[in-house]
Amino acid sequence: MSLTGRLLSLMALVAVGVGLVSVVLRQTFGFSLTYTFVTLVGALAIVQGLRYVSRRRQSEYAETETGDPEQRFRVPTPGDEFDRQVSSALGWSLRNVSEQRDVRSRLHRTAVDVLVIHEHCSPDEAEAHIRAGTWTDDVIAAGFLSEEVPTPPLRTRLRLLFRRESRFLVQVRHTVDAIVSLREVGR
Repeated sequence: MSLTGRLLSLMALVAVGVGLVSVVLRQTFGFSLTYTFVTLVGALAIVQGLRYVSRRRQSEYAETETGDPEQRFRVPTPGDEFDRQVSSALGWSLRNVSEQRDVRSRLHRTAVDVLVIHEHCSPDEAEAHIRAGTWTDDVIAAGFLSEEVPTPPLRTRLRLLFRRESRFLVQVRHTVDAIVSLREVGR
């Protein structure tokens, strides 16, 4: 601590000591509590406060180093792989035609499994329902999984033609919705 700091600290201690003694003895030791005396004590308190603030600004901060947070394990969402397969099947290349065939067969297998489990029929009966198109009321979904189902009405085909989405994507959505409705009805 510097000489100025020691002197100010000593003056502050003396002032506090005199103040405590005057409170205990209920005397002011010849000091009158005039405006000048009170102002002098206030100025001394302000100088001491500014000195501590200045000293605090010059001191260095101590901070704690924290480690990196734990990385969360990302689990794939169910259906992400199917969504990727459907999106890669869009378009008009030979590879896309093969992908479309894979999506159709995957949905066909799923429809058979759902019919077997929720409609309590054999796999052969489920295949027959899908081939005949009687497994759902949705003509788009029935036509997507079976070649034997008659084509949808002209109005439905025109709506499919003038949609922004591809025809394949609309058929996939209708088929997935029909399979989901089978599961919900069979519960």
